[in-house]
Amino acid sequence: MRRRDLRPSLAFSLLALALLVLPAAAQALDTKQAASFLEELQEKAASRLGDASISDQEKEEHFRKLFNENFDVPAIGRFVIGRYWRAASPDDQQAFLAVFEDAMVQRFLPLLAENSSERFKIGNVTMDARNDNMVLIDSRIDRPEGEPYKVSWRVRETDGDFKILDIVAEGVSMAITLRSEYGTVLKNNGGKLPPLTEALREKVAAGAFTPKQ
Repeated sequence: MRRRDLRPSLAFSLLALALLVLPAAAQALDTKQAASFLEELQEKAASRLGDASISDQEKEEHFRKLFNENFDVPAIGRFVIGRYWRAASPDDQQAFLAVFEDAMVQRFLPLLAENSSERFKIGNVTMDARNDNMVLIDSRIDRPEGEPYKVSWRVRETDGDFKILDIVAEGVSMAITLRSEYGTVLKNNGGKLPPLTEALREKVAAGAFTPKQ
């Protein structure tokens, strides 16, 4: 098997600066409340992950908690696997979601902790034209040099519970990028999920998703 390099592209890596700085919750019909939620979780994440007095293990535990509370990991996992998801057994699905979470934590935790002093400015909060329980929340981070870095957050509300489904940074969708990368690996392995899971597991074990200095 010829394995595709599963490390994110440069454009995708830039998403790491943004991930989990903002919260998943947003009231679709109340833009002020949506902005308030974003600001609140941004402060919570920055205060914990940027605290030099706590251990790396504590930071990881905190990050995982935020990640699972604010991102719909199962929904994202199903999307990035695409049409191959239904053909996989429940055990294979759960094994993939577990290592998928590990890969995301390894990729994003170091960058978030190192850049915890950065703050996003919340912009427009608009309804998704295709789904009345979804909103798109625009944000940006100003940089000393160059244009501001723009990130949009796709958030879904279900029975008062809010989850992030995707991040679009400078026009690059995290979910679509992963769907394309994983789809190639799956296609090369007859649509079987375990080879992709094992490839991701090996990458995580080798620290391949840790941002390079």
